[in-house]
Amino acid sequence: MMNGVFEMYYAKPIDGPEGSYEYHISRCVEIYHQEVERNSEAIKKILVDVGYDQNDFKLYSYLAVSLHDLGKLSENFQNQMKNKLFNKRLRSIKFRHEVLSTLYMALATQNYLRHNKDSFPFHYYTVLSHHKCLDINFSSFFRERNINEDWFLLKQNEYEYGINLSKELAKVETEFVMDISKYKINIESIFKLLESYVLESYLIKSNLSKSNIRMLYSLYKGLLQYCDWIASSDKEPMQQTLSQSELKDRIKQKVESEGKIFVERQFHEKCAMAAKDIVAIAPTGSGKTEASLLWALNWEKSKVIFLMPTMVTSNSIFSRLAKHYFEEEHCGLAHSGSDVYFAIDPDFNEKERLELLQYKVFIPPVMVSTIDQMLTSGFNTGHWCLKEYALVGSSIIIDEIHAYDTFTLALITETIKKIKKLQGHVMIMSATMPSFLLQHFTKLLGISSPIVAEELMSRKQNKWRFIDKKIGEIKGEIRSYIDKDKKVAVIVNNIETAKKLYEEFSSDYETLCLHSEFIMKDRIEKEKILEENNDYNIVISTQVMEVSLDISFNIMFSECAPIDSLVQRAGRCNRKGEYEDSEFIVFDYSEISEKYVYRDRSDILAKTKEVVRNNQRLLSEREIFQMVSEVYEGFNIYDENYKKGQQLYEEIVEEETIFDLNYDEERLQTRLIDNIKISIIPYAYKDIVEELFEKGEYAKIALYEVPVGIGRFNKYIRRNYCENPYKLPIYTIEYNSDMGIVYNDNTIEMI
Repeated sequence: MMNGVFEMYYAKPIDGPEGSYEYHISRCVEIYHQEVERNSEAIKKILVDVGYDQNDFKLYSYLAVSLHDLGKLSENFQNQMKNKLFNKRLRSIKFRHEVLSTLYMALATQNYLRHNKDSFPFHYYTVLSHHKCLDINFSSFFRERNINEDWFLLKQNEYEYGINLSKELAKVETEFVMDISKYKINIESIFKLLESYVLESYLIKSNLSKSNIRMLYSLYKGLLQYCDWIASSDKEPMQQTLSQSELKDRIKQKVESEGKIFVERQFHEKCAMAAKDIVAIAPTGSGKTEASLLWALNWEKSKVIFLMPTMVTSNSIFSRLAKHYFEEEHCGLAHSGSDVYFAIDPDFNEKERLELLQYKVFIPPVMVSTIDQMLTSGFNTGHWCLKEYALVGSSIIIDEIHAYDTFTLALITETIKKIKKLQGHVMIMSATMPSFLLQHFTKLLGISSPIVAEELMSRKQNKWRFIDKKIGEIKGEIRSYIDKDKKVAVIVNNIETAKKLYEEFSSDYETLCLHSEFIMKDRIEKEKILEENNDYNIVISTQVMEVSLDISFNIMFSECAPIDSLVQRAGRCNRKGEYEDSEFIVFDYSEISEKYVYRDRSDILAKTKEVVRNNQRLLSEREIFQMVSEVYEGFNIYDENYKKGQQLYEEIVEEETIFDLNYDEERLQTRLIDNIKISIIPYAYKDIVEELFEKGEYAKIALYEVPVGIGRFNKYIRRNYCENPYKLPIYTIEYNSDMGIVYNDNTIEMI
């Protein structure tokens, strides 16, 4: 209803007022004003830092939101809606409404453009690209540029309707061209205009650097997309409003519900009082997650974002936050397997498709994600503007910082710089913080020293021991501990060794084998058994035991690995302090570990062996921390891989700036190429996955996939592809739930 005159134009194929153009735009504008108010301080500082006029941002961002669907008022789009709603057969053609929206917005606001010729028109590019990818050739709109008809252009009354609605909803002064009858409308003209602003000759003369143009574009576009996505759902914008005192009460309730005595730790209090960027060091079991939440709540109504190294750790943190600390609807999870997580978890499997899409772009006020999901935003791929908009004024927690190679550390470093420009707050955490990482991140964040859980640094959980023998020479000692009814784990550095050990021990003992080459369904079940009721005599595993699993062993044998990996493994030995005679026993690494698994870290591997050999006793957390520092003394983080990561982001800013990219898969890796995995489906599950495909239950297909290293895939699996009508990655490879993939080639090269 505008000015008492009813005009029914559709924005969505929904019969009734909620499908109307007026309803959608009014919702978008309402959400826009709420968002600008919520982020007002952060946005103001961003604009001041880059030297961009605040009034210009208020005006142009409002125009983008209020006019982004102007093209939907055309007869063509309205006919499409009526055809869908009422099964009509009105005349219509395929034509992107964003093109008309941008064209008529430029026409309506030409006076602003004339008075600010040198100002980059962010709002035009934002509206044009709010649904489709934008590249230098405007390829997404090739069809629209080559249509010779003009009947679908906006008529004067349609145009006036959209402009008047924008004027009516505005809280800023607007100046529009109202009469378009005297203009000859040419679709190509808007593309010619937009091409002129991205010429190198213009960008060189601009008072904004390419980096700042990219950042402002992501701010404009992310804000528009956020408003559009929320307005298109049936939900209101959400904010987390939990206070520190309320969180402390919920932490206390959780601890006491587990039958423990709640004691408020100094480490938690220090983090709660630190209303600034921090680096935190705390051993396993110190409550790092709770400490980070207390830190994050220093900023009222700030979005909280956890960035984790793996899907397993992400799932674990999400579950803890949603069940114990925040409203479930306020929490989101994003990683490549999150759809599967929600499809099978009985506590969360009612999630709707739109809700899951909102998770992928970091819309919920409390987000948990693998760090890769955020790092890829620097590649200008997917909904990168929405992801970067989520960083504005937010509290970002990066956990397990020790887990990344130098290439990824470079991407993380550049992302942190971006977070700071967007007025976000950063907390970096680790149980093992080598001095090179500590120096790098304290300097990056401009802080003098880390917050350390000093009250736990004297804690002594395990006696460390080194055996100068290979795994084949210590099986008798392993058996002796099992025979004494000790809860034993053996961790080795490669999958084939784990399988062979399983075959040897399973004939005499209740044995569980856990590694990465199980279908997801089996791995989930194994991890659940371990956490809820581990009655096995011995558990044989690989590096997968290093992360997230809340399990505890009396005796742990570990093949020697880089010291930070050993510390993570040791965190699963006497984890809860329930054993008085626990031992963490390190044995010598194999040739496979040295030549293949850790070939790029062989010097660290050798130094770890030496340091562990020299520290065989009941160790305190402080002594373990010192061992980590000793191993990494002199380590150069700024190697060639670091430079590659840094240069990759710089090249994208320099060469592409605001444009979306379609790089090949290899270049888009956020981890070094050696870590690439290929998902396959063993032939045994062919009928099951084909049935799931036919039912449309696509997310559940991933339950039967196995991630395989690219080297093993190329050498042993690729040639065994099984043709199927759905092009699923099914391969005729032997598999069983006890050992995983079974390779029958005895000459297998263990990569």
